[in-house]
Order: sequence, then structure tokens, then C-alpha cells
Amino acid sequence: MRSASLPFWQSFNLDPDYYYLLNGLRIVEGLSPTDVSHPGTPIQIMIGAIIRAMHPFASTEQVVDLVLGDPEGHLMVVTDAIYLLVGLSLWLMGREVWRWGGLVPALLAQSAPFLVRIIVKMALHPKPEPFMVMAAALLTAVAFAALRAEQPKDRHAVWAGVVMGFGIVCKIHFVSLGVLPLLLFDRRRVLVYGLASTIAIAVFFAPALGSLDIWLDWMRRITQGSGAYGAGPQTVIDPSRFFRAIWHLFSGKWFYTGALILSLATMADQARRGGLGATLRDRRVRLLLGVVAAALLTQIMIAKQPAPHYMVPPLMLTGPALALLWSLSRESLPEKWWTGCWAVLGVVLALAGGNAMVRQRAELAQWTRETLAFPTERFGACAKVYYDAASAKSFAFQRGDLNALARYSPKLEKLFPADEFSWFIFDHTWWKQSLMRWNHPVELDAVLAAYPCAVFRGNQFHRFRDLTTGRHFDDTCMANDEMIFTIGITCSGAPVAPQRH
Repeated sequence: MRSASLPFWQSFNLDPDYYYLLNGLRIVEGLSPTDVSHPGTPIQIMIGAIIRAMHPFASTEQVVDLVLGDPEGHLMVVTDAIYLLVGLSLWLMGREVWRWGGLVPALLAQSAPFLVRIIVKMALHPKPEPFMVMAAALLTAVAFAALRAEQPKDRHAVWAGVVMGFGIVCKIHFVSLGVLPLLLFDRRRVLVYGLASTIAIAVFFAPALGSLDIWLDWMRRITQGSGAYGAGPQTVIDPSRFFRAIWHLFSGKWFYTGALILSLATMADQARRGGLGATLRDRRVRLLLGVVAAALLTQIMIAKQPAPHYMVPPLMLTGPALALLWSLSRESLPEKWWTGCWAVLGVVLALAGGNAMVRQRAELAQWTRETLAFPTERFGACAKVYYDAASAKSFAFQRGDLNALARYSPKLEKLFPADEFSWFIFDHTWWKQSLMRWNHPVELDAVLAAYPCAVFRGNQFHRFRDLTTGRHFDDTCMANDEMIFTIGITCSGAPVAPQRH
């Protein structure tokens, strides 16, 4: 799966792979990371630790040069570690569910990452999403350990708090999963849980305290803005879009949506048959209620910017919900029906998981093939201008470096040809729209005057066209989802005579 999506500098990979790589490098240098929008600090700490471990006897300056000279090799080692950690977290979740209910619910709980293509895809890279998988799996493991105990202990609340703090600092919207274990805890354990979460947040975020002002400003913007990432009227939400976005987040997520509907139906049936009080005394129901509440709260929290990968935490709860439903439904259905229904569902889940893996790999392979097929060598004499977001190593480095406060621009400028530029056509976390040659702003007319031809490449081409209204381009062509515009040359490499005005 990973091999089908390489290199990491492709437009559908680079955010935030290269951001986190260079911020991990800042940590190696003893500096605070400055890409704190997620905040993502634990991932960057891990990357810094891996980089340092790969070069134990090199000086810090040598380590910086080694990483800048071979970013892909270092990212490969990072993803190797991520795979191991994801696998370990899934095993721990399965072990705790198995201890509670046996093999079948354990396998059901572990099925979630393989049922949805977005999890399979996003768990391939040094992004917050594989860490969301880990945190959701570990929180589920603690919850089932507490469920198995006759009375949850302080250690359950402490471990749940540690996992919550870890998840929140990896990506802020993980906070909505905090309700998952709440109904299992008494008042004392709720207080312990809250205290442990607070301490864990402080510990995991500590290396980024030097960038706290950047993070607070980012939180202010995305909270006040009614649109994605702080855009739109500053009214917090736009009701005409907000509630529709919540509904649309269910689209195409059949197992997730089905699990939530079955959960609500099962709890309602339990209450109808045994009364609400008796139903809520069943700790399985209370955990299932926490799972459903956590999933729906996440959808509400991300509705302003309803990107599919923001759904990774609630999608990870599909498996635990099915594990609980397996147990609760046994009391509602005749044994023969119960066995048959779950056998059929098991086959469906296995087939769906295999299909999701195959289709996702095929899609990634196709994207990579189409992206890399465009022959850039035919434009050797031209200025190469990469706009948001383009498949080019220099653009990936440029984006990553600006997220690292341009710390490595002086070194990177020496590693790449002078004819490569990056045009940021959106405002980013802390820098504005600009055409850059590393940490130097440049003027487009000056670039065009210095070269006989120019090639512009990126995937936000509608925005690019808006910014270049009135400018003549000689040719356009596509490379996967990226559009190439040319001046003074065609996409086939044929020169074009300058237009006479």
C-alpha cells in the first residue's frame, strides 16, 4: 500500500508529511515546533527521536544536512515505526475486548480500520490520522478493561486520561471522544480522568510551548470563522451550511452509519423491554451510549471543515460498537437467528475490508502513475512555478520549511535549481499569499522576464485562474488532479513565439 503512494512529496501526500519532518528536525535542534495547527506535537517528537536515533554519532548540523539531503529515506523509517505502533495499538485493543467477550467481539472491534478506505489511506503517512487510530484503539482498550472490571479502578481513569491527552495534542478534535468512557466511571474516577487528561495535555504539548501564541491565534481564527479554517463571516457557524454538513458526513460510510443506527435501535429496544433505569444500569449499554455520543459529537465539531479524514476517530468506533452490539443482541434474538446474522455480517465485513484495501491501493497507484508520468524534463529552460499544491520536491520542502518558520531555506536554496519557485495562492497558518523563492518573495513579472518560458503546476487551479485573470497562457494540460499552465511553450515542449500586442 505504501509503495503505491510514494514519493511522499506528491501533492496528495506532502501535507503534513514534509511539515512534520522539518518540525521534527527543529526538535532535534532543541527548538519548539512551529507547525502547531493540529497541534501534532507527539508526532513531531517521535519524528525527531527517530531522526536522532538514525544518526547517533552525528553532530546536530550533520543531522540537518542528512535529513535535507534524503527526506524520503527518513520518512520511510518514520512510517515503518508508525506501522508498528498502529499494529501494537490494535493488538492491545483486541486483547482487552477478547478478555471481556472472546474472539468474535475482539475481531469485530479490530475491523474498523479496514472497512473504510480513508483510514487505510491516511494511516500510511506521518500525519495525525494514524495517531488517531492509535489513540482511539487505546481508549477503547481502556474502556473495555474498565467494563470487564467489577468496579473501574483509578488506574483505568488515569490510563484513559493519558490516552485522551495524547489524542487531543495529536489533533484537537479528538477531544470529542472524551465522553466515551465517562458513563463507566463514578464521580471519583471522573475527577481522576479529568485531572489525568489535563496533565497529559500539558506534558505532550510541552515541547511546543514556545509556539503557544501561534496555536492560540490559529484556534481563535478557526473558532470565530463560520467556514473552513477560519474563513467566512466571523459568526462561529453558518446555520445554512453547518447542519447540512453534519448530515453529509454520514454519506458513503455504510458500516459506520449502520452501526450507529443499530446501536440506537438496540438501546431503545432494551429500554422498552426492561425500562430506562434497568437499561442504563447495564454497563455495556452505558459504554455503547458513550461510543454513539463520541461519534456524533465529532461530527458536530468538524462540521465547519468536514474533510473526510477528520472522521477517522469516529470511524474507528465502528468496530467497538459492533462488539457491544454482538453481546447485547444475544439477549434480544433467538440463538439461531443471532448466530446466523452475525455469521453473515462477519463474511460481509471480511469481503468489504478486502475490497477497501484493494481499491485503495489501486487508486493510490493510479494517482502516482498519472502524477509522475508528466515529463518535466522537456521544460529544462523554463521557470517552474508550483502553486498550491504541486507534486514537486522543492514545493513540498518550501511548504514544510515555511511551517518551520523558514529555518532551513538558506540550506535548501543551495540544493535546488534556481528556476523553481513556489506560489502560495492561499493564506496559510502564519504566512500570506506570495510567490517565493525559498525565504525570498519575488515578483511574477520579474520571473517571466528572466526566462524564455514558464510552467505553472498545482491542483487548486480554479483559484489560480482567479488570480491570473487577464494573463494569457499558451497551453494547459493535466497530471492527475494537477493542471499545468504554460507560457512560451506548449505541454509537448514546443516553443511558442511571443504574442505581439
